[in-house]
Amino acid sequence: MKTTIIGSGQVGLCWAEALTANSAHTVSLSDPQPPAAAVSWSQSSGTAIRPEISEWIADQDLVLVCVPGSVLPLVTDSLVRHLNPGATIVDMTTAAAQAKRESAARADAAGIGYIDIAITGAVALSGARTPLLYAGTPNNVVEGLLRAAGAPVRFLPDSAPGDAVTVKLLRSVIMKGLEALAIEALPAARAYGVLDQLYAVLGDVDQAPFTDLLKSMVATHPVHAVRRHAEVLEAAAQLDRAGYPSELTGHVAGKYAATAQNRASTGGPDGPTFEASLDWLDTLALQATSATTPQEVSA
Repeated sequence: MKTTIIGSGQVGLCWAEALTANSAHTVSLSDPQPPAAAVSWSQSSGTAIRPEISEWIADQDLVLVCVPGSVLPLVTDSLVRHLNPGATIVDMTTAAAQAKRESAARADAAGIGYIDIAITGAVALSGARTPLLYAGTPNNVVEGLLRAAGAPVRFLPDSAPGDAVTVKLLRSVIMKGLEALAIEALPAARAYGVLDQLYAVLGDVDQAPFTDLLKSMVATHPVHAVRRHAEVLEAAAQLDRAGYPSELTGHVAGKYAATAQNRASTGGPDGPTFEASLDWLDTLALQATSATTPQEVSA
C-alpha cells in the first residue's frame, strides 16, 4: 500500500512513525518546511520528505492530509491535479466543515475518494492511537489503515465530509475552554499553596460520566445563574489578588450575568430539565441573531 502523508508536524510525524512500522505500507512524506523533529526522523528512518506535491504522488493509494486547516484548499488543488483516479484522501485537518465539503466535491469530480477524520484527543499523549471520528463513505482500505495504527475509531452513520470536524470543533469549545480556564486557575492555585488540595476537590468530577455533568450544568444553569454569577465574581477577584489576571473568568461571569438578566425578563425555561434549558437557550440565540442581522428595508 503506497501511502503519502502531507505535513510532518506532530500529527503527520506520529502517523509516519506508526505506518513505517507496518510492512504493509510504503510511506512518503511531503512538507515544504518540515520541523526539526521530522527532519531528524527522516534522517534516521531513511524516509525522504519531499518539499512539494507534484507528479511523484500520482500512483499513491492513500494520502493523509495533516496540515493546518487554513491551507487545505491549496493542498486539495495539488492533490486533484496530480493524484490518479481511485486514490483516497484522508483529511485529518481542522479545516471548517464547508472547506472540507468543497474539497470533497473537487476530489469526487476527479474520481478520488475523500474521508473526513477528526482527531478527538491529545496526540501528544497517545500518538497515532488517539481516538478518531470518521465521516464519509465506508472504505475498507482506510479502515484497515486506521486499525493497523491501533487508533480507536468512531464511525458517524450516514455521514459526509465535514460532519466529523463539526463534532470535533464543538468538542473543542468545551475542551479548549477547560484548557484556558486551567492555565488561568492552576498557576494561581500554586501561588496560594493549594494546588494539591484543588486537585483533590476536583475529584468529584470523576464520580459520574462527564457528559452527565455537562447536562446537569446546562439543566441547572438558568435557575442558579444569579448565585453562580456572584461566586464567579469572587473567584475572579481571588485570581486578581494573587496577581493572575482573571481575563477568561471575567467573561464567564458575564455569561452568568446575561443568563440572569434573560431569565428575569423571559421567566426562564419551561422546566428544570436539560431539554427545556436547551430549548430556552435556542430561543435566546435566535433572538440575538435576529437583533444583529440587518433587516430589509421596504422600498
